[in-house]
Amino acid sequence: MLLEALYHVPRDKWAYAYDTHTIHLRIRTKKNDIDSVVAMTGDKYDWDRTYFEITMEKAASDDMFDYWECGVRPKYKRLSYGFRIHAGDETVYMVDSG
Repeated sequence: MLLEALYHVPRDKWAYAYDTHTIHLRIRTKKNDIDSVVAMTGDKYDWDRTYFEITMEKAASDDMFDYWECGVRPKYKRLSYGFRIHAGDETVYMVDSG
């Protein structure tokens, strides 16, 4: 897994309000390097009751990267999230702290 290719910022085209109920999340990975990406979502003030995992879909690819996407409908219009990234038997977590 090429960690340097992982990219996400919580703004612009990487995390945005799609409509009044849905937030789209996107993450970039090296092309054909990752088996799956899971968005781990919830409300940071009620994480235990709102935690939900969403398997992201590979929405696009270019010569160098794959772009994964999912839609999230937060219960309280607040959203905290991280990503669990799988490649073979390797798993990496990408969260606010790194």
